[in-house]
Amino acid sequence: MKNKKALFILGGGLIKDNGKWRTTNFNERGDNFGSLGDRLRVKAASCLYKNDPEYLIITSGGKGQYKNIPNVLTVAAVIKQELLELGVLKDVIIKEEKSNNTWEQLQQLKKIIQKENFIKIKVISSRYHLPRVRAMIEVDNKLNEMLKKEILKLVSAEEILIKHNSNKWKDYIDKAYANEDMKKRIAFEEEGIKQIKNGTYNFK
Repeated sequence: MKNKKALFILGGGLIKDNGKWRTTNFNERGDNFGSLGDRLRVKAASCLYKNDPEYLIITSGGKGQYKNIPNVLTVAAVIKQELLELGVLKDVIIKEEKSNNTWEQLQQLKKIIQKENFIKIKVISSRYHLPRVRAMIEVDNKLNEMLKKEILKLVSAEEILIKHNSNKWKDYIDKAYANEDMKKRIAFEEEGIKQIKNGTYNFK
């Protein structure tokens, strides 16, 4: 594989809109734990790619909580389609469809890095999600070593978009984070971090 640097998009929730599966906006829920806004991860990845087309993009996520829904696509497949619609070339997108939650996504990422010898991977997720992602990485020796060596870098979709176009994104994101649904999501994430640190977290 020629490219040795990649963007790894952590997939989250989906919603069906007029018969088509897509990622969620901030005012929509893909689960029962508050606001998600996963669409921003896709947009952020497309911005980074357009600034540097040398990136490969790995879309991550199987069917997860949607596995019993007929004809549902994997999260990775939905993200890939959205990237294509944003102008990302098909040949630079790799789908990781085996994982069903964040922990499994990180485990698949570890395998991909080891197999393909990537030297730099930016892990893209939402600002509210990254602290739990970091806590998970810290309990996995291999992943933690990769983070310390800066093979892995955690990047916030929100910050990427604000940097790319502050006028378009800052007010929108600030309002979303002030919403009660987002406060519920952040509380859920914080509880997860506590459980990871005290050893009670269910990684399955």
